[in-house]
Amino acid sequence: MKKMMHNTKFEAYGWKGMIPPQYIMAKRRFKGVILDPPDFNPGSWIGAGSTIIDYDSREFWLTVRPRKRPPLRGYAVEIHRSLDGENYRKVNTISVEDLSSMSGQNVVSIEAQQLIRDPRSGLCHLYVSVDVRGTGEVEGEWDTFLLTSDSPSGPWRFQGLALRRGKEYDSREARDATIGIVDGKCFALYKATHGSRTNVALATSDDGLKWKKHGLLKIDGEAQPQYFQLYGSIFAGTLGPIFMGLARRHYVSGCGLAKDFESYIIDFRKLNLETIYREEWKPLSRYEREDYPTHGYMNITYDPLSSRVLIYLEAVDPEYTKDLGWSTQVDRWIMYEVKLPDSTV
Repeated sequence: MKKMMHNTKFEAYGWKGMIPPQYIMAKRRFKGVILDPPDFNPGSWIGAGSTIIDYDSREFWLTVRPRKRPPLRGYAVEIHRSLDGENYRKVNTISVEDLSSMSGQNVVSIEAQQLIRDPRSGLCHLYVSVDVRGTGEVEGEWDTFLLTSDSPSGPWRFQGLALRRGKEYDSREARDATIGIVDGKCFALYKATHGSRTNVALATSDDGLKWKKHGLLKIDGEAQPQYFQLYGSIFAGTLGPIFMGLARRHYVSGCGLAKDFESYIIDFRKLNLETIYREEWKPLSRYEREDYPTHGYMNITYDPLSSRVLIYLEAVDPEYTKDLGWSTQVDRWIMYEVKLPDSTV
């Protein structure tokens, strides 16, 4: 579960509930490169992952997707372990061949993943976006697999599809979900594509295994633009579930890109995203392009061990990216840090 701790110093300021996204943006500091792509050739990426922290063992667990230029594309899920949230060591790899063998489907590419600890069973749930119809040269049709394991390091067991294409609004893609657990309820904001439209849809679950789709959300009561996707983290706020992360609003040469850091109240009963905050993500490192700094993948994790917030994101590298696009840009997985006052309870 991704959850911000209550902070008594902020409470004294009159700030109720979750640590404000405005504070996080104002106080963020670049920390470093977490992982480089497989190589620095055009179309090579690393990222689209998530992080959880085991409070008892003091271990950080990170999942990412390495990728190379088509026809190879996203060829694996990598699982990395760290003792400080900054220096990671790879401990397991799940390849497209592994997923094909587990599922009996023709998996040709992997994208975003979410790693969650199930509160009832204690099992780790790994949600993996998979292209099961593509030729390897072009985008195909995407679903979301669910794998489970006793430990983030594996071994992993295939449990079926968590999100499957099928509704009119997600007939081509049901993937790249941001998943969080609030008050025991699982929420997923996922990428739903139909024809030329890409939007954010909502699904919920009581156990993380069986999911109910609720449809596309509105933004402040209005229909989403034709291309709009969210990817980040979901937290518990006093007003309800809160999304915080990146918003993809730009599509360049077959690739979705994000310039904006955004936060919304998820009104799941009215299927509405109520805006809390939106600001342009201005790069503070030399590893992000000025015009299009991110690929749109971000994970925000509260670190209770060091009283800080960790922001991982897939950054579009300015040195090696000669042209933006699906087969040309180069992405790194980098990290920002927001240090918090020590007065937490």
